[in-house]
Amino acid sequence: MSTIRQEIMALLSEGKYGAKNISKIIRISEKEVFEHLEHIGRSLKSQKMRLKITPALCLECGFKFEGRNRFTSPGKCPKCKGEHIQDPQYSIEGP
Repeated sequence: MSTIRQEIMALLSEGKYGAKNISKIIRISEKEVFEHLEHIGRSLKSQKMRLKITPALCLECGFKFEGRNRFTSPGKCPKCKGEHIQDPQYSIEGP
């Protein structure tokens, strides 16, 4: 039996997923997903791999939330103040 983090890592090795999709597939809360992603990001460095984050995107004006350090989705767009935001996507890159 594998751990939750191992299941998330296996999933993210296959493709890009948002936190909501991960929580549905693994059957844990979205809040737990963010905690696991933070730890996975740190532990992948020792394996010469990295957690790739495709930034959130405002669907109203097209603003990309690049350089954002948090794993959670932003609430509002700083450019247009819109709240229709596509969640960030996560995947694993490496050897």
